[in-house]
Amino acid sequence: MKKHDENLFRIGEVTKILGISRKMILNYEDHGLVVPAVKDEVSGYRYYTADNMTQLRSIRTLQSLGLSLKEVAEYYYDITNIDVHLQRLMEMRDLLDKNIEMLRVRSVKSADFTVYTVTLPRQTCFCREYTCTNAAEAALHLRDTYIAAARTGHMSMIRRMFTVRQTDDPDMLQLLCSIPVEDCFDGPERCEFPETLALCIYYRGSYEGIGDAIRALKQYVKEHKISVSGDFRSIYLEGPPTRGTNSADYITQIAVPIADRRKQR
Repeated sequence: MKKHDENLFRIGEVTKILGISRKMILNYEDHGLVVPAVKDEVSGYRYYTADNMTQLRSIRTLQSLGLSLKEVAEYYYDITNIDVHLQRLMEMRDLLDKNIEMLRVRSVKSADFTVYTVTLPRQTCFCREYTCTNAAEAALHLRDTYIAAARTGHMSMIRRMFTVRQTDDPDMLQLLCSIPVEDCFDGPERCEFPETLALCIYYRGSYEGIGDAIRALKQYVKEHKISVSGDFRSIYLEGPPTRGTNSADYITQIAVPIADRRKQR
């Protein structure tokens, strides 16, 4: 059977790119954690999207931190008992810092524009620049960049993908789509982002509303006379792979690098 679409991956490609076995992927399917985009009932061939691959990476990370597949399913879908799962993660504090953070982020409500101070990590990224007319087009370009980065064989299994706004206008989608890769990647799309202090808002809602969060963060910076040292980033924490079409539950970290005043003293 021929490949349906160049944007789809055969199960063999997925195993090589992500470093997981075919048996693991089929086991995740049996537990209802991932569904292939296309499955040929006659040949048994399976094809996966970039979103499928993101979900597989997330499942594997949670497993590596000690969660069973049952607990992984609860982590994603059992909102009513989220405090129980948070406690489970806190007992494994040294290994589960990222997951504890994500559970806290999920408590963010719509229109909650609380500002936090964070440190954005140093990372190397596969980057492509686009000018988009709307959020849907931007999502497609981000997906295409993800696919291209995945095919390098050097995509990071840890860091989150993000876009960088290359204009001061929150309504202008001139974006640098950035997919974290291993430091050894040396292609023309390589960009390096240094570790930096930043302010951020954890925005819950559809991508169309990200501009509102950026405006809120810009206003905070202005009111507090904070020196900005870089462009605004949208870091995608929870989206289509885990939330499906329920865009009201998408979580995006809106961040802007700032000057570290401690170093200026």
